[in-house]
Amino acid sequence: MIENEEMTLEKDSSEQGGLLPPVPGQLPGPRSAAKLARLRELVYPGTANHLAPLVIAAKRGYLVDDVDGNTFVDLVSSSASVPLGAGRDDLIDPLVEAMRRIGNEDSHGVASEPMVTLAEKLLEITPESLTRVDLGLNGTEVVETAVKMMRRATGRPMVLGFLGGYHGETSLTAVLGAEETEISKGIRPMSSGFFHAPYPNPYRSPFAPPRVGGSGDSTVDFIRDHLLFHAVDPEEVAGVLIEPILGSGGCVAPSQEFWDALVALCDEYGWLLAVDEVKTGFGRSGEMFAVEKWGIQPDLMCLGKAMGGGVAPIGAVLGSERAMGGYDDVPTGSTWSWLPWACAASLAVIEAFENEPILENVRALEAVGRDKLGAICDRHPQVGEARAFGGFQALEFVRDRESRERDPELQHLAGRKAQALGILTDSSSTSLNIQPSLSMPPDAFASALDRIAAAVDQAVTELGR
Repeated sequence: MIENEEMTLEKDSSEQGGLLPPVPGQLPGPRSAAKLARLRELVYPGTANHLAPLVIAAKRGYLVDDVDGNTFVDLVSSSASVPLGAGRDDLIDPLVEAMRRIGNEDSHGVASEPMVTLAEKLLEITPESLTRVDLGLNGTEVVETAVKMMRRATGRPMVLGFLGGYHGETSLTAVLGAEETEISKGIRPMSSGFFHAPYPNPYRSPFAPPRVGGSGDSTVDFIRDHLLFHAVDPEEVAGVLIEPILGSGGCVAPSQEFWDALVALCDEYGWLLAVDEVKTGFGRSGEMFAVEKWGIQPDLMCLGKAMGGGVAPIGAVLGSERAMGGYDDVPTGSTWSWLPWACAASLAVIEAFENEPILENVRALEAVGRDKLGAICDRHPQVGEARAFGGFQALEFVRDRESRERDPELQHLAGRKAQALGILTDSSSTSLNIQPSLSMPPDAFASALDRIAAAVDQAVTELGR
């Protein structure tokens, strides 16, 4: 599946003996630096300013080669959209065959056999409450479709989102998610019809413990006691859209008590429950879909990213009969959604999950993360919390553990130090986020986390924290 990977690997000094590439030289290397400088002259500065200090030449499995001959361990997985590592022939070959046989076709106008098979397969593997599928090109697009359907199915305008969530960066999805003000700055007044509660983050909840006689969860108590009393009539609410586990927002998972209380709230007022599994779906959480962890039967589910296996862009929104079955007048999708070859790639991804012990490996990666990241947290009071939920893992940096004030300077420096040690992570948001290939060997992952531990040590020392 991954050829010649051993040629660039060397034994790491960790106890696990995982195989890692040598530490790269100065970053960016001269060829990467020249290409990045040229790119800054050509593209929007907001894009250029966030690029990593390398230019990719090739990707193989969980490894990334740059144009200067350096090799990095990929713990970003293209924002979790390359779930099983790069360069898998068993995902690429079906795509190529379908492209040669059919080419491109607008699936909103002409059906293809892979489209029918994929729709059947998605409804087979997702929760029983979901009985319909609609087409999408990516996660952002299907989230917008889900909002349209919530409003159309209920005839109500308002949708509840959660502060800290990420659903995309269009005028609608940036406002719905409200991950950070810099994402929605300047566009919030353009998209109405949303209200928000804090995401049920056990580490950063602004609420006291649940009140006696309440819902059993502080966040849902706040929604009931304050938002629905002072701000929004519940009869105007179409439903709720939420990430089952925060991805970009720091790999945070709610409690069972929250989900039970939220489902009860939706049932009481006839709200639709929509889950954004664009990042959590297809094994990232340790379950095929994260809602399985809490026994949730959603009304709508948004899929994307890993659905295409890292070789094709594709997304989907699935819904119950109530959410998607009673009307046919909502315009959805785009010309390039569900191209026959993208459907073929997605079917190959599902087949890989059926035939390989991927979920078992993800749970092993979680165990490694809890051990290794927990040790970093124990060693450094500047790490407020270490989190590992399957292939969602994170370190949250704070100025002190009592106040829990975020320390973005330390966070970003730790990310840069990790890059210098040959480990690619995501430090762009509220935490240092780690998203390995779900097929990455646990011993190699353990060695990569040892390098992250060294990066944190260096960052703490440099800043004198």
